Amino acid sequence: MTASFLISTAPAPAKAVSTAPAKGRDRPLTVGGPGVVLDLAGPGVARFTATTAGQRLSVVARRKTLTAGDNTDLVIRHDGADVAEGTLLTTWSDLTVDFTAPAPGAYTVEVRPRAAQDHGTLQLSLAGTTTGTLTAGGSSRLVSIGKPGERAFLGFETVAGRQLTLVARRGSIARDEYTHLEVRGPGGEVQTAGAVGYEADYRTLDFTTTVGGRHTVEINPDTLGTGTLTVQLVGTVTAELTPGKPTRLTLTRPGERARVTFPAAENDQFRLTARRTTLTGSEPTRLRLTTPVGLAVADGALTTATPEVTLPFSASAGTYTLEVDPEGLDTGSLTLELTKPT
Repeated sequence: MTASFLISTAPAPAKAVSTAPAKGRDRPLTVGGPGVVLDLAGPGVARFTATTAGQRLSVVARRKTLTAGDNTDLVIRHDGADVAEGTLLTTWSDLTVDFTAPAPGAYTVEVRPRAAQDHGTLQLSLAGTTTGTLTAGGSSRLVSIGKPGERAFLGFETVAGRQLTLVARRGSIARDEYTHLEVRGPGGEVQTAGAVGYEADYRTLDFTTTVGGRHTVEINPDTLGTGTLTVQLVGTVTAELTPGKPTRLTLTRPGERARVTFPAAENDQFRLTARRTTLTGSEPTRLRLTTPVGLAVADGALTTATPEVTLPFSASAGTYTLEVDPEGLDTGSLTLELTKPT
C-alpha cells in the first residue's frame, strides 16, 4: 500500500540546484500527462506551465529506483519564489504536493535528495482538479477522481448563519484509505473538516456558515487512488413545540438533522419525551437540549433498543433548543412531546 503526505516542516538547507534537467526525458510536465522520469545523482529539476492564476494543481512524485538513505525534498517555484514544498519520506514510495498557482507562466519542481549518496529514478507527474457546483439543500453529485493525485472542488452559494450538513458516501474509492473533506468560506476560512475513512462508507459533517457568499467543498484522497464518491448538502429541519401537543418530526434526506425550539418561563418544570416512529437506521439518534444561552441541560439517544427517551429539566426564561442529530443516514420520523408535571 502506498500513501502520500504533505510535510509542513522546513526542508534541509538548500543545495545548489542545476537549471538543467536531471538525466531523463527532457520534456515539460503536463496536466494529466504520462509524467517525467528523472534519473537522479544529486538535485534535479522538472518544468511545467500554469495557464491561469488560481489554477489548482498537484505534483505527484513516485519513487522508482531512487534509493532512500534520507528524505527527498520537493520545492515548487515560480519567478524566483517558493510556491509549495513537500518531503518524500524514506518510509513511503510517493508524495503529493497540492498548491494553487499564484500566476500564469513557467514553474519548476526542484528535487533535492538530502543524502548525497542517494541515486536512481523518480517519476514526476502533474495532476489537475475536478470542479463543479453543489446546491445547499439540493440533489447529490457524483464526484470522480480519475487520475492519481487529482482533487475535486465543488462550489456552492449560501447565506450567513445557515445550518447545513455535508453528506459524503463512498462509491468505488478504496475503503482502506482516507478521503479528506473540507468546507471553506469565501475568504478561505475552514468551516468544517473530516474524512471518509476505514470505519464507515459515509461521513456527515455539520456546520453553520459564518458569512454569506461562495463556499467550496474540497475532496482530497490522501493516496494516489482513484474512484468515485457522492456528496450532498442537506439543510436542517426546524419546528416549534407547544406544551401538551405532540409534534411529529420527519427527516426526509439522509444526513438531515433538526432544530426544535420552544419558549419557557422562569422556573418552568418540563418533561421532554422523544419516541422513534419510522426512523430507518440502526445508528443512534442523539438528542441535546440547550438553554437560551447555549448551555446543555440534558441529552440522550434514541436507538432500536431504546426507542423512547424522556428528558426532565427546570427552565429559565427564554427560548430552548432541542438538537436532533442522527449518527447515521436515517430517514423517517420521530415524535416529540413537551409536558409539565402535574
